[in-house]
Amino acid sequence: MLLWQDIVLTIINFGFMITAIPAIYRNYQHKEAKSQSLSMYLITAILLSVMAYVFLTLDMLLSCVSTAGTGIMWYFLTYQKIIYSK
Repeated sequence: MLLWQDIVLTIINFGFMITAIPAIYRNYQHKEAKSQSLSMYLITAILLSVMAYVFLTLDMLLSCVSTAGTGIMWYFLTYQKIIYSK
């Protein structure tokens, strides 16, 4: 059964993904990731992964997929932070 909460959380997560795109692109263009600390990127990515799993166990599949997508973007930001900090 599709819950309205699932739809709202999915829309919010797609909003988060859209707002992360400029940061990823800027990091790629300038070959630097100065805006946040590595721990902030990594902790956010891990917590989003946990949230995606929780949504999966609640059968909120749209929220699970969209939160996992947001988490992947934060893992990508973490990767950029590691690579561009060398």
